[in-house]
Amino acid sequence: MQRQHAQALFDMVEVDNGDAGALRHWQNHLSALAGGAEIADWEKPRYADWRLHERRLLNPGSPGSPAFHLALVPASPASLAEGALSWQAGDIAEIGPRLAPSEVARVLARLSLDGNTPVRCDGTSTTLSHALATRIVLPDPHLAALAGVTPQRLVDTLPLLPHREYSIASLPGDGQLELLVRQTRHDDGRLGLASGWLTAHAEPGAGIALRIRTNRGFHPPADDRPLILIGNGTGLAGLRAHLKARAVAGHHRNWLLFGERTAEHDAFHHLELAAWQADGVLQRLDLVYSRDGGALHYVQDAVRASADALREWIEAGAAIYVCGSLKGMAGGVNAALSDVLGEEALLRLGEQGRYRRDVY
Repeated sequence: MQRQHAQALFDMVEVDNGDAGALRHWQNHLSALAGGAEIADWEKPRYADWRLHERRLLNPGSPGSPAFHLALVPASPASLAEGALSWQAGDIAEIGPRLAPSEVARVLARLSLDGNTPVRCDGTSTTLSHALATRIVLPDPHLAALAGVTPQRLVDTLPLLPHREYSIASLPGDGQLELLVRQTRHDDGRLGLASGWLTAHAEPGAGIALRIRTNRGFHPPADDRPLILIGNGTGLAGLRAHLKARAVAGHHRNWLLFGERTAEHDAFHHLELAAWQADGVLQRLDLVYSRDGGALHYVQDAVRASADALREWIEAGAAIYVCGSLKGMAGGVNAALSDVLGEEALLRLGEQGRYRRDVY
């Protein structure tokens, strides 16, 4: 279909043996196509209980939205013994978000209910406040129709909040699961569902519902072939995990092309990248900042400017991994690679598993 110039709505999602996580990932893409519509998960994820261990703002003063480094740890030693820290570079964290406490309080007040009322929610005993925080809340006109229902009926009626997905930025050997999350804010001032929960509403030590999803299509190369990593913004999360894996394996022919807004405020994990460059893990590092002026503005421009070197790396057997925003970056990088390598050559790389993307 690609050879006949069909345009995919999003990258292919491979489903192995009816994997529920892969099907939810496909559904997540459909939600994005629908403008971020809240589509309830077709099947409830089996979340594990994790804790928010660390939250650090990475870009104070940035002209862009706040971006945070988050570290999560399993809630109990038993989880560690059961292998909770088990994933590969390229895998995904599915997060079960929660509503802001102020939103739960608003619903309780609107329906004149006591948040401490005991209820059953997803097979466990909890309070009404805790249960409502996991539910899709109807707009006020429809919420009023639920006035007078029992607390248990209210919990049973409202659908579970849909999950959100984030590229894992660490390896199990780091002892924690790390994310890079951009805070989303809607036009009406509300924070995004999961980004608001993770970057603002959850207190340190708060429980985080999390499931790790295997993402075979973005796992590292099985050999020591050269690796070209391209991305922007919070897409650095997935690329960072790959660099960590390459460093552990002793595979040092790596090239990162990364774009953000300003060098002063948006140089995510710059000390770590500089250390990898000094140690030889990163043979080449191209950083592009769109708001700093100069000839290059976006990472796709850096791809075109490095055409000769890219062709040399590909001839040496390199694979290309792209991680970051689907809108703008992914299409721009794809067009730039097609210009540099040729459309047929880029298609062959995809067929050979040497051109992989994790875009959102």
